[in-house]
Amino acid sequence: MNTQLAPHEAIEIRALISQEMLGIKKINASMSLVQDNELKSFMQDSLNAKKASLQNIQSALS
Repeated sequence: MNTQLAPHEAIEIRALISQEMLGIKKINASMSLVQDNELKSFMQDSLNAKKASLQNIQSALS
C-alpha cells in the first residue's frame, strides 16, 4: 500500500495546517483583550477545537 502523499495532497495539507495555526495565533492574540465571559468561553472552545484538529491531522499523517 502506498502511504506517500501526492504533491497536490501535500499542498492541501500544508494549507490546512497553516490555516489552523493562523486561527490559533489570532485567537491567542485577542483572548486577553476580550472582557465578555461568554465570548471568552466561545473563543476558548474554538481554540481547543483548532488544536484538536491539528492533532488529528498529525496523527493521520504519522
